[in-house]
Amino acid sequence: MSEGKRDPATAAVVIAALCVASAALLVAGADDEAASLLLNGFTATHAAGAAAPFEPVLYAPNRAFALGFLRVGAASLDLAVVHLPSAFPVWRATPARMGDWSRAATLTFDSGLVLTAGDGGGEELWRTLNTIGDTVVLLNSSNLVIRRYAKPLPAWQSFEHPSDTLVAGQNFTAASPPLISANRRFALRLGATFLALTMEFYGGGGAATPTYWRHTALEETPAQNATQRAQAQAPVYGRLDGRGFFGLYRDGGVGKEEIRVDVLSFDTFAQNVTAAAGGGAMFRRMTVDDDGNLRAYYWADESKSWTPEYKAIAGRCQLPTSCGAYGLCVPGEAQCQCLTNTTTSSPPCGADETTDLCSGDGQQAEFDVIRRTRVSVAYKEQLPFATNYTTAAECEAACAGNCTCWGALFNGASGYCYLVEFPVETMVYDADDSKSGYFKVRRRAQNQTTRRAMSPGVKAATAVVSLVLASLVAAGAYTGYRMWERRRRRREGMVEQELASGPYKDLKSMGSSNNSFKS
Repeated sequence: MSEGKRDPATAAVVIAALCVASAALLVAGADDEAASLLLNGFTATHAAGAAAPFEPVLYAPNRAFALGFLRVGAASLDLAVVHLPSAFPVWRATPARMGDWSRAATLTFDSGLVLTAGDGGGEELWRTLNTIGDTVVLLNSSNLVIRRYAKPLPAWQSFEHPSDTLVAGQNFTAASPPLISANRRFALRLGATFLALTMEFYGGGGAATPTYWRHTALEETPAQNATQRAQAQAPVYGRLDGRGFFGLYRDGGVGKEEIRVDVLSFDTFAQNVTAAAGGGAMFRRMTVDDDGNLRAYYWADESKSWTPEYKAIAGRCQLPTSCGAYGLCVPGEAQCQCLTNTTTSSPPCGADETTDLCSGDGQQAEFDVIRRTRVSVAYKEQLPFATNYTTAAECEAACAGNCTCWGALFNGASGYCYLVEFPVETMVYDADDSKSGYFKVRRRAQNQTTRRAMSPGVKAATAVVSLVLASLVAAGAYTGYRMWERRRRRREGMVEQELASGPYKDLKSMGSSNNSFKS
């Protein structure tokens, strides 16, 4: 047999082996592609009660970030982009109603991402609104992007829908949703010329979002012409810079560079630290933490934890809820006490409120009052105030009849009266006798229920029942007395009878004895 000829059976085996190997390679490639790209028709299901706290379904090319099902707290479920080295969620969907980790959940992509409860056809928890896309990718920056094949701009991206965190390169504009802390109690908002941290009461909105920290952008060089005046009227926007600062900018106009108007410098910016010690990259984030502070952190390749490099509020007593509702923070060692003069010296001093004091009929709910001297608040410059009051009583009166007002702070030295138009949180001790506070405390529901139950009709019925019971008690007492009296008289009669018959018997016996003696 010549060398140029091949056995047909051998050739068939070789061809089959090549086909199997090719198929295996295609499957492996498909798995790799599926891990970094989602196409229309994609479906992933969360395993009910999974032991792992995070179930990834999509990876960034650098494998530093992943999109997946995240367990929040003990038993809630959310969709999140997680920084894998630290397990920190840099973005969350944060639906109005969280999923249940102990039950199944489904993520689908069909022009848009949809998170539903159950293993299909369940309640919709979250979706990307008004989105038509062909693919989903997770970029190395942590930006989750939905794209159209024919359009270069994203149809939707997570950078435009932040949760509680900004990362390097992410713009924060007046049109962006506010950064909301994970516990939903605080927010970072951007105004036309300022950044502000606010408390979130009653679900947010209006006076229910009082400001406790504000940073106003520094004014740049005064405008010299119409173009500069137009630029000065443009709203500012912010961006976290990888070099270690948060910049505030204005649009420079068509074809022109943006104008940086202000900078919040981090510690590493002042030290000119832009890379890790080993030369690796540094990943930065800025987050509204659950204590209400705005902080910046960085993570290096060799890190084991996040390194803080900036905080907006320096002292604990300057934080709005450091000692809880109706708490009093004492500067220095930042010790917590209570506004009430009780034995309680640390939180909790009072209940957190979820509604104001306005009742449905236009009346004010019942409340008690706490008055205290030597008290102030760290963010009084952000509160509404008036200067036409001369006494603490006049300041109190401005709040007492207003159901949206929870307290008033009076400075006797300046005559300023500050109104607390939101539930009372942490106040600050101030060693100044001219400063006093007036605070409303909602009365307990049990006491209010008892008071409401005692209507005139109920009071009359209660009086009748009381009279009947009193009559029964009196009758019982009279009957018992009569029975006792009868028994007493019966016992006295028996004693008299015994005393009367005893001597006669003795005399008879004596007579018999005498007769015998005589005989």
